[in-house]
Amino acid sequence: RGWSVKVLTTKGMIEYGELTVNDIVELADNHRKIATEYHLNGELVRRDVVVNVFRPLMSDATEGSLG
Repeated sequence: RGWSVKVLTTKGMIEYGELTVNDIVELADNHRKIATEYHLNGELVRRDVVVNVFRPLMSDATEGSLG
């Protein structure tokens, strides 16, 4: 018995197996970005992005403490 997973897209809920899914990885000086694109018949119907920042951006904020 197979499993069924539906994905929420701009076209509504679609079976995962009907979608073409591609991960795009970008590495830059201060971040790594992974974008997952979901296509249905060549049309982009969903895009998820995760960004990992390596170093904090410079700011005038002062480090504090709790307690």
